[in-house]
Amino acid sequence: MIRVVVVDDEEQGRGIIKQYIARYCPYIEVCGEADSVKNGVAVINERHPDIVFLDIQMQDGTGFNLLEKVTERAFKVIFVTSFDQFALKAIKYSASDYLLKPLDPDAFVEAVEKVKDDIESRSKVKDVRIEELLTNINSFKKIGLPSGSAIVFVNVDDIIRCESDGNYTMFHLTDGRHLLVTKSLKMYEELFADRKFLRVHKSHLINARYVDQYINGDGGSVVMADGSTVEVSRRKKDELLAIMQMQ
Repeated sequence: MIRVVVVDDEEQGRGIIKQYIARYCPYIEVCGEADSVKNGVAVINERHPDIVFLDIQMQDGTGFNLLEKVTERAFKVIFVTSFDQFALKAIKYSASDYLLKPLDPDAFVEAVEKVKDDIESRSKVKDVRIEELLTNINSFKKIGLPSGSAIVFVNVDDIIRCESDGNYTMFHLTDGRHLLVTKSLKMYEELFADRKFLRVHKSHLINARYVDQYINGDGGSVVMADGSTVEVSRRKKDELLAIMQMQ
């Protein structure tokens, strides 16, 4: 019997995974579940599962934060996410598998079978792929942006700035393209943490690499490489200047 832990901050999300396991995967036993990073770490350390179904974005952090905190990583990970750019990171840095919400039953069974075969063909040892994931998680180079009916893949370093447009985000790129993406600016602020991106204003996330000029003022403003001028909030001024001095 394969033992699994389900970590998702939404009760409905955990319920669907448990429902699919009961219906399609009789060889799996759910030995624990958790609704947060903190509780997930405790359950995994206590139950020692073979597989962890791991939500990426939770109220108290990310699935990556959880993986950094568990004491033993002798388990496989199936990431579960609503955001395809997080899935891109999971694929690139060798997670066992990933599933996009809403969960498709066929994709669910395929992912579980793949991980099951991997477990049965190898001894249960520390998975070096998780080590690689955690080592490289902030160095991903490309991101998939859902724009219109397509997903456009761009280099993160080619993003000059991101501008809030209600529940959408407008990406301004070095090649002159402007991509309207169906995700909020807050989500990209979290995703680009530690990449020299800074939310300088409620409506703007900028790439500090492309600041050409800072204009002094109460909060001041910056002139970006694309010629645009972006207002800087007073509380973000010192943080921006500190980042600029490190360049």
